Amino acid sequence: MEDKSKKTNISFPKKVWYSITKFEQYPTMATEGISRAIRYLIILTAIVAVFSVVGSILKVNKQIWKVSEYIEQNVPDFTFEDGKVSMNLEEPIILTETGYNAIEKVVIDPSAENSEDKEKEKNDEIVPGITIFFFKDQIVLNNKIDDDNIQTQEYTYNEFITNYTKEEITNFNKSELIDYMRSSRMNNFYEKYSITIFTGLFLTGIIYAFLDTLRVALFGWITAVIAKIKMKFSAVYTMSIYAFTFPMLLEIVYIVINYFTDFTIKYFQVAYTTIAYIYLAAAIFILKDDFIKKMQEVMKIKQEQKNVREEIKRQEEKKEEPKEDKEQKKKEDKEDDESDGDEPQGSEA
Repeated sequence: MEDKSKKTNISFPKKVWYSITKFEQYPTMATEGISRAIRYLIILTAIVAVFSVVGSILKVNKQIWKVSEYIEQNVPDFTFEDGKVSMNLEEPIILTETGYNAIEKVVIDPSAENSEDKEKEKNDEIVPGITIFFFKDQIVLNNKIDDDNIQTQEYTYNEFITNYTKEEITNFNKSELIDYMRSSRMNNFYEKYSITIFTGLFLTGIIYAFLDTLRVALFGWITAVIAKIKMKFSAVYTMSIYAFTFPMLLEIVYIVINYFTDFTIKYFQVAYTTIAYIYLAAAIFILKDDFIKKMQEVMKIKQEQKNVREEIKRQEEKKEEPKEDKEQKKKEDKEDDESDGDEPQGSEA
């Protein structure tokens, strides 16, 4: 015997399709429970993170190629040996147009060897955002958030090279560096970069996804109360997760378009949550319409049942009437017989 209480088990592709095109399926998907909905949200977030990582790697690859061209055309010959860079420069090279939004400025100054020279250089060239300093024996990343908050990370060249290339490169020159940046040996760097970026984007995406779905679910629950539909908050939250399917797919499209063009949407996050709420509200009102239709059907069935009962009662009353008439007729016949029997006696008298 089939268990009617058994939960449905809708595949992931069907959930994506239903979430975008079939609002009436939201209650059905909600019956699977909140745990499956959360798993669905995690998978969607991971897919978005993958597209973001791919887009970021393509941008970084393009930027590294531009950097190699810049080094080839503008940076004088240099050598790296024993963890130090040697370069003939009369004054530091300062790049303010890096072509990468995350980096505001790059300063190349191998002549700064002692800590005093480095501090002076950093104080002179620091700007809001990220500034990268290439000194003789180390790389320094300064992130100026405000005047009182500056984050600093320092790496030796050997640490940086080993960390991102997974190779122990002890010496190279300008031409070897350019060849390396344009070769397949950079794959180790991209692998390390992709893992780091994916981890950060995925964890951040999960946190924001839970916050966004919770916020939209709260508005959805208020909408259900106004619409006079009794729903558990857990069911509304489950439906809000599926309501974010289309906005998350739009985010993927936005990532792809943003790679090929400089097209940006200023209030994309606002549109992102608004679309999700519209989907959730549509599912709630469709659920209300279905509830009203079912109530009308129930009332109609009850009215039909009442009509049937009344008809049965009338039929029974009709059957009882002839029976009473018969009994009355028998009684009258009996009285007539008795009266007939008395007449002769009266005559004789």
